[in-house]
Amino acid sequence: MTLFHLPTAYFIAGVLFMAMPSALWLLLRQLPARGLALWSAGGLVFGLGLMLLGSRSVLPEWMTYGLANGLVFSGTALWVLALRRKLGRPMWVLGLVLFNLVFCLVYAVFSSWWVNPTWRFLWSTSMVCGMLFWVAGLARELGRRRKSFSAQVVALVYMALGILMSFRAISVLLGLTQPGALSADVLSMLVITMGVLTSVVGNIGFLGIVMERVNRQSLASAKEQARQEEASRLLRQISQLERQRSLGQMAASLGHELSQPLTNLHLIIDRMAIAQESQVGRSLADDLQALQRNTQKATDILHRIRTFIRTQDIQFEPVELGQVIADVNNLIHDGSFNESVHIQVTLPTEKAWVLGDAVQLSQILLNVLRNAIEATHGQPDRRIHITVRREKTSLVLEVVDNGPGMTPDVLAQVATPFFSTKPDGLGVGLSIAQSIAKQHRGRLHMDNDPDGGARVCLQLPEWLPHQAG
Repeated sequence: MTLFHLPTAYFIAGVLFMAMPSALWLLLRQLPARGLALWSAGGLVFGLGLMLLGSRSVLPEWMTYGLANGLVFSGTALWVLALRRKLGRPMWVLGLVLFNLVFCLVYAVFSSWWVNPTWRFLWSTSMVCGMLFWVAGLARELGRRRKSFSAQVVALVYMALGILMSFRAISVLLGLTQPGALSADVLSMLVITMGVLTSVVGNIGFLGIVMERVNRQSLASAKEQARQEEASRLLRQISQLERQRSLGQMAASLGHELSQPLTNLHLIIDRMAIAQESQVGRSLADDLQALQRNTQKATDILHRIRTFIRTQDIQFEPVELGQVIADVNNLIHDGSFNESVHIQVTLPTEKAWVLGDAVQLSQILLNVLRNAIEATHGQPDRRIHITVRREKTSLVLEVVDNGPGMTPDVLAQVATPFFSTKPDGLGVGLSIAQSIAKQHRGRLHMDNDPDGGARVCLQLPEWLPHQAG
């Protein structure tokens, strides 16, 4: 008396092998899961083969022997392809197709020309066992490589199924049991029971493999985003500190620049008071206009300083390079004037627009101009030439000084963080400038001008007014 009806057990196992991967594919089809379609197809084909094996009493022999065993073998081959794909290996599709044809041909020989049920059973069982061991080995390697518990579970259940089928083949070879999938013996029952367990645990394990990979990718993406956000935050902080340092170094010249309108205000007020006492018929409107003009000048200077130094998120918007140059020139005007540095600006006839952050772009130019001013020390006629020109779809802002230029050693390290040729330099200015240029999808390049002196080129994508829509 058997514990259960073997044809029914094969049918149940076949249904599970078909249903589980179908549900798996429906659940994960939206995810970029490598090998999912192959694994699911393997389950469908393998399950159909099991159902045909269990239907030998009601279906033709060619379906329940040759076709059924061919489907079982093909299903395991598809599992092999799926796992090889997950491991990133060549899938050997043609080789497995040819192997499948050889399997079917030999099986047909044992079924039609040299009718031998024992050798036919041993051939089909040993080939399927070999494929199951191959699946188990690939899953084990996948588990070791990815440290995946789910892959180790898949390896375990497929290995167990292969071992039980091997014991069944050995018992047939020794004459202890009868060949045939529906032979009612203990090993047959253990094989089909293990098949049912494999259909459930194996597919759940494959689900775990996919989800582990998706979770790792999501975690890696989150870490990368966090690193980028942290790098961006640190860049903003360092940029602000560098701007503060720059303004600190320019404090004397800025103080002198502010002193002029403030002194004028004081003199105008004194003049108004004297005129009031002497009741001289001087026009009050002239004095008021002078007051307004000098007050506005002082306000503009303070506004430029406050805008340049404040902490803010990068705001990408249309920026006119001519205005950036004018704003930076206003910041350094007093210092360049006191050092007798002549700054010449050449702009294109049409305004040059880029998409970016005006403060960040001003920081690049300010840093470059301060370096250029220092580079011209010792020259009898200190000159800096700022040029904006178009190159295809880009704008190039070029700064050339008439200093001695840069040596090959300096050129090799000029934008390296913390490298500086100045005794009191931090070596972060040009490094920050390069990072800002990259954030603006641009490039900052430094070399020597053929006519002498250093040359710095900031290349940025040009923004055209029609792109606003």
